[in-house]
Amino acid sequence: MQNLLRLDKNNNLEYLFEIAIDIIAIIGTDSKIKRVSKSCNEILGWNEKEVISVEWSNFIHQDDLLRILGYKKTSNIKDEIKGLEFKVKCKDENYKLLKGNFKYIEEDKVYIVIAKDISEKQKILDEKLAYERAIELEGIKNEFFSNISHEFKTPLNIILATMQLINKNIENKNIISNEEVDLKKYMTSIKQNCYRLLRLVNNIIDMNKIDYGYYDIELGNYNIVSVVEDITMSVLEYIKNKGIELIFDTDTEEEIIACDPDKIERIILNLLSNAIKYTRPDGKIIVNINSDKENVYISVKDTGIGMPKQKLNKIFNRYEQIDNKLTKSFNGSGIGLSLVKSLVELHGGVVYLEKNVEQGCEFVIKLPNKILDESKNEEIKSIDIDNKPLIQKVNIEFSDIYELY
Repeated sequence: MQNLLRLDKNNNLEYLFEIAIDIIAIIGTDSKIKRVSKSCNEILGWNEKEVISVEWSNFIHQDDLLRILGYKKTSNIKDEIKGLEFKVKCKDENYKLLKGNFKYIEEDKVYIVIAKDISEKQKILDEKLAYERAIELEGIKNEFFSNISHEFKTPLNIILATMQLINKNIENKNIISNEEVDLKKYMTSIKQNCYRLLRLVNNIIDMNKIDYGYYDIELGNYNIVSVVEDITMSVLEYIKNKGIELIFDTDTEEEIIACDPDKIERIILNLLSNAIKYTRPDGKIIVNINSDKENVYISVKDTGIGMPKQKLNKIFNRYEQIDNKLTKSFNGSGIGLSLVKSLVELHGGVVYLEKNVEQGCEFVIKLPNKILDESKNEEIKSIDIDNKPLIQKVNIEFSDIYELY
């Protein structure tokens, strides 16, 4: 009768080892593996022949091994250990996280281990924690950009406001300078350099916002021809004073596309600023718009000094500058064109330098010729970071090409 019970017990054990979803292992007091269930192969990739007579510690991650050995030292051999988590090496050299119970069987002098694969469960938990952390970081970034923008711009805006007050007093002759000192000239120089700093701060902050994926554009359905023409014409007098001819040309009077006019304004002003830098007096700057069914093309072409061949593939790289004797007086940060590229890409477009130009440079912006769903096209106000009128935005964007005293 006792033999029959033992036989029945062995049959049940074999059946259990065959169908178990979790890993079942029998480990001897010599720390060597005696048996493993079929699920070991399904979960870890090891078959029974590969693990038999191998010490269990060979499969445990080093980070967990000392902890498990510590349990063995501090616990009575008869104590059951429950809910222990540990990483086990798979046949493909990766590790899976298991959660198991350990029980010593006095009668057979062996340990029974039953372990569940919780790798996916842990992965989901880790992803949830990472998502919550990302939301927290997003809030921190939001506050940081708001604070840093305020900290940089506030003193500059105070200086500019003070400048306006001083200039008004000079005009009203409330402030009279020595005849040998052209006070207004120096005030203009201070104002000019404030604009340069403001432009640099704006560009650096915006590039960082773009890098962190925190820079938004507010798309609406606008006549891109009108948007670009208004921006171009706003700088006409300034370019004329430089002795340069400005030409605006278009194949169509109206082309409605989804765009952010405030960002388009910044793109065009930046390209015009570059064109002015590298165009001699009596030269030309031509802004052209044409379109097809798929795209709208905006080109800003000049008859200036052109681009060195070695710079053609680097021109949109951040902090890349053109080293040319003619432009030594126009030192830029090397951020402008990189920002232009990013702003165009946020519109789903591309910007490139036309390489088959005989004289000067031609930058081409290609934007998708599509509109927003009218039901979603709410009225969008053009929001400027400082609510400056266009003329002041032009002054800021052109600040590094004015003559400094």
